[in-house]
Amino acid sequence: ELLDDTEQQCVEYRSSFTKHQFLWMESIDDAFETFLNTDAHDIVEGFEEDGMPFKEIMERIKVDIGRPVPSLDEFDKKITFFADMKNDLSNMKTPVDIHWLRLNSQPVKIKLVSFAREWEQKYLRFLQGYTEERIKAVVDFIDAKLKGLGGNSPVDDPENSKLLYATMTDIRDVKLATNAIKRIFNPIRDFCQLLKKYKVAPEGQAEIEQSPAKWEDVIRLAFTEKEKILPLQSEEVLKIRNKIDDFAEELRQFCHEFRSKCPFNPENAISEEWDKSYEAMDEYKGRIQEYRERADEFNDLELLFDMQVSTYRELKECVEELDLLRGVWDGTRAIKDKFKSWNDILWDVIDTDDLLMQMRDVQNQVKNMPKGVKAWPVYRWLQDEAKNMATVLPLISDLHGETMQDRHWTKLMTVTQRTFEKGPEFSFKDLIDLQLHEFAEEVSEIVDQSVKEAKIDKKLKNIQSVWSKMTVSFDRSNPDCPLLGELGEVLERLDADSLEMMGMTSQGRFIEFCKALVDEWSGKLRKIDTTLNVWQKVQENWCRLEPIFMQSDDIRSQLPDDSKRFEQMDNAFKELMNDAAGDSDSALIVQVCCTGERTEALKNICDGIDSCERSLNDYLEQKKKAFPRFYFVANQALLDILSNGNRPLKVDEYLGDMFDGIKKLDFSKAPDTGKIACGHYSKDTEKVEWAQDMVIEGAVEHYLTQLEEHFRLMLREELERARATADLWETDKAREFWLEDYCSQLSLVGTQILWTEETHKVFDEIEAGSETAMREYKKVNDDRIEKLIKRVQTPLSKDVRNKIITIITIDVHGRDIIEQMANRKITDQTDFLWLSQLRFYWGHCPQGMGLVSYTPDEKKTAVIRICDWTTIYCYEYVGNCGRLVITPLTDRCYITLTQAMGLILGGAPAGPAGTGKTETTKDLSRALGLQIVVFNCSDQMTYQTMAQIFMGIAQTGCWGCFDEFNRISIEVLSVVSTQYKTILDGIRAGSPQFNFMEEDIRLISTNG
Repeated sequence: ELLDDTEQQCVEYRSSFTKHQFLWMESIDDAFETFLNTDAHDIVEGFEEDGMPFKEIMERIKVDIGRPVPSLDEFDKKITFFADMKNDLSNMKTPVDIHWLRLNSQPVKIKLVSFAREWEQKYLRFLQGYTEERIKAVVDFIDAKLKGLGGNSPVDDPENSKLLYATMTDIRDVKLATNAIKRIFNPIRDFCQLLKKYKVAPEGQAEIEQSPAKWEDVIRLAFTEKEKILPLQSEEVLKIRNKIDDFAEELRQFCHEFRSKCPFNPENAISEEWDKSYEAMDEYKGRIQEYRERADEFNDLELLFDMQVSTYRELKECVEELDLLRGVWDGTRAIKDKFKSWNDILWDVIDTDDLLMQMRDVQNQVKNMPKGVKAWPVYRWLQDEAKNMATVLPLISDLHGETMQDRHWTKLMTVTQRTFEKGPEFSFKDLIDLQLHEFAEEVSEIVDQSVKEAKIDKKLKNIQSVWSKMTVSFDRSNPDCPLLGELGEVLERLDADSLEMMGMTSQGRFIEFCKALVDEWSGKLRKIDTTLNVWQKVQENWCRLEPIFMQSDDIRSQLPDDSKRFEQMDNAFKELMNDAAGDSDSALIVQVCCTGERTEALKNICDGIDSCERSLNDYLEQKKKAFPRFYFVANQALLDILSNGNRPLKVDEYLGDMFDGIKKLDFSKAPDTGKIACGHYSKDTEKVEWAQDMVIEGAVEHYLTQLEEHFRLMLREELERARATADLWETDKAREFWLEDYCSQLSLVGTQILWTEETHKVFDEIEAGSETAMREYKKVNDDRIEKLIKRVQTPLSKDVRNKIITIITIDVHGRDIIEQMANRKITDQTDFLWLSQLRFYWGHCPQGMGLVSYTPDEKKTAVIRICDWTTIYCYEYVGNCGRLVITPLTDRCYITLTQAMGLILGGAPAGPAGTGKTETTKDLSRALGLQIVVFNCSDQMTYQTMAQIFMGIAQTGCWGCFDEFNRISIEVLSVVSTQYKTILDGIRAGSPQFNFMEEDIRLISTNG
């Protein structure tokens, strides 16, 4: 522990010396020089006279003011620092005892004190020497001028021109330095004071103290002498002026010679005789220096004799131009040497990117040359050389591309009218010799052509490679005939490559090198495209029609000739498919599509199948006219219905496609044959039993027409019974239980008929004087609704619950109308609030109004009125699907749509998506017992599609609801508007038939 503590204290003691290690580690001279250069300034600063700064004045009078030095404060700090360090080191105690160890550091201390004294003396010696030199320079200058002005006067020896010049020089120096010398005295005194602080006495201190008085004597002598020699000065001025004029003329001739013979032209650069240019510039540099020295001598004389100083501007311009010219030639030589160094680069190793980068530096170098040189011929030549190389390098870069082939190099020789061999020794110089900058546009065209040809070649090879291996798969799920597999990717690639080939053929001269191959594959792709399009169409039509013509006995009996024709097409198609597929599941598409006359064979099969399909469509059109609801059934389903027409059970599967609310018939009395129907089921499982059975026989379109009439008849008879028993709600069977005896649709209509009749009775009572009749009837409505609500809260079947909820929905609206009329105290049956409601009446069909009724005239039916529009309930079965809540907006829609029907127009509810436009329209059709068909329109719909829909609507008398009608293309809409107007015109004419699309068809005026 003692040893460790001793060691620690020894280290600390050593650090008291090592902190001064710079004394022996650093160079005194280097450190002192760094000090002198830090914040250095002249001995006098900020002084200027007649535009001439202090330093220039001293140089002119040849007084050395020394180098710039730091301030005296900085010197003082440094000297004090080292003096204090020396004292601190001297006062250190030696030797030192640390525990059991005595350290004798006396030699180290002595050496360090010596180092500190040496550093201190370095600063003092410099300060002393610097001060003495300034004192001597000033004192010697003053003494010299005092001696010169106080000696012999030129007046005493007028022929002595040297004496006159010497005296004039002294007078000039005194004039220049009158105030400058006065400004130097105080700084010198400050230096002396600082030295005195450190007990150093500089030599000449006494002389500098006497110098101000001596300087005043010199100034007086100069003034006196100047007046004495004034006549001699005037005479000498005339002589000097003549010499200056002669020199100026000589100088003008020299400047003219300089500009005409100095190398301002590029001849030596073109011939690369650089030495001639530099020799000429060196020669003129020497001569300019001689003229500069003579000009300075004349300037000195002018200054000496108070003459106007000549500027010799042309000489200065020559000096500047010579410096600029040397710079231009240096740049020109460097740039040409750089260009020359590129000549030996072999073609295969040319790094055009690096050369272009170097070229940018060259262009910047030329561009950034001084403005004064830009009118010289040599600069313009250099600029052109750089411009030409800048043009050539990108062309070489382009020519170095991989797309250049031998045919393109041959074309380059033709353009440049030079021949070359592009072998292993082909180099940068060979390209430069082609003078490519003169053919820049043509070379760019050649390169561009090579690039485009390379792209075409690449695309063509890719297309050739892909389609030479492209296969088409066959689906063998049909044992009799293999079929084309999925062609989505093949057709997508075919479209893309066909466009590519079309683009290639439009390239003109760019495909000359491969025109035969382009023509060959363009033809093959066109052939494949044509063949596949026909093939797909044939296969699609064959797959669709083969079950119809080959498996449907009904169709074969109805269309015997077409069935035979289809058999021929069927055999031809199967033979073609087996030939194409062979024994494999795939084949090369080029072989399959481009072999023999396969395309023509497919076209013949296509024409034959199309003929069969047209006959089939004519046959279907006859069936649709016989039973118009077939217009809303898909052709495939219709064909299935027709082919199974003598099997009612099979037709029953499609009943929901023709009657929206019906799912199937009740064949419980003939479950095996389906020849007797005794009721029907709704899609929501409601069952309706008929009062009379129906025997199903004959053609399918005929018994479906009879079935449609039977539906309406049975519903009307059931409504008649419901209406009759509704009067007994209060005495026999309450309404909440009465409704179970009838289907949902008719129990609701019966309720609405009774509500309308009771409301009219209330108006009669009000007319008879009962003021509270309406409010009392409102209580009746409330009571009936309350009973339904209580019933619906009990356990019920789904059908009964839906039925009660539907009646509550409509009852609430009816109660609200009664309440509004009571609150408004309406007493007149013609009030708009009452007339704007859907009102149901039980009575005979009004005559003379052209109304469509499915009930014999002698029987009563449901008559519906709203505002001034009247219609007859159509008894279309809608099932137990419920009704929408009726809002004020619903009432407006009802009024608008029914008024449109009354005006023989269409309706177009408008509003944001999802607000119930379609559902409100459907709800109104259910209220009227009228069939409605909803279509989601798209841009795929054609005027033929719309014509089929309109024909179905016109002949069934149903409503057509077209969602997103604006999606139909404008070209189709223009035809559709005419079709639609034709139907409206037929309704207005009141004719049971009208001409539509050049056909006479039936018209039922309830359509809309």
